[in-house]
Amino acid sequence: MDNEECKVTTEKLKGKIVADVEVTDVAVVVRFEDNTYLDIYLDPKEPSLKASTNKLP
Repeated sequence: MDNEECKVTTEKLKGKIVADVEVTDVAVVVRFEDNTYLDIYLDPKEPSLKASTNKLP
């Protein structure tokens, strides 16, 4: 899977209800009730945080 740069905007997440949260040493994953996921992770190539969203069918 190719990694593409994406921009997470608060407008896309407003009003969503959090269903679950997982926290590890290098990432935080938030699952919302509509199966949208917000991933916040440490980029292994450079010392910075990245964020992405995706939605499962």
